[in-house]
Amino acid sequence: MNYYTAFLVISIFHAGLLTCQKPAPDIGEQKAADTNNVVIEEKIIDGDFYDNMPNALEGSETISIPNDFIPIEVDVQPQFPGGKAALQRYIDKYLQTPPSVRQIKITGKVYTSFVISETGEIQEATVVKSLRFDCDQAALQLINYMPKWKPARKGGKPVSIRHYLEIPFDFRTQ
Repeated sequence: MNYYTAFLVISIFHAGLLTCQKPAPDIGEQKAADTNNVVIEEKIIDGDFYDNMPNALEGSETISIPNDFIPIEVDVQPQFPGGKAALQRYIDKYLQTPPSVRQIKITGKVYTSFVISETGEIQEATVVKSLRFDCDQAALQLINYMPKWKPARKGGKPVSIRHYLEIPFDFRTQ
């Protein structure tokens, strides 16, 4: 087989592959879809934001607990440096609210979970219940940059413990 024949065979094969592909969809009519092909539709209903994206715990007030979680009874709970008021000031100051929160008037919470180690460092930060992807990422960034906590104590010794924290998002703030 010479060069010309090989080129011709490859060209015909390639053209055959191209004709097997689906035509490009009309982008103007296409709606956003997540990786599971669930159509994501955002609407404004009576001035409030509505998102039809399914949530793992939709309609449920329970929190998903990791399989390897072992509850520990501690004598002293972990504490953010300065207490609850200081934690609220930290959230108010450093939470980077995504622009979409104000644009489409979102109000809600991202439920997070993280481990506070024996040294007070934040580890294994995860989203337990999502609000929106951009809000979830902002909440995780806030948690991952937190200063060291005062660790939980059991029997006078510091211990690691899983902690849950709700991060609020409200279009009416800042």
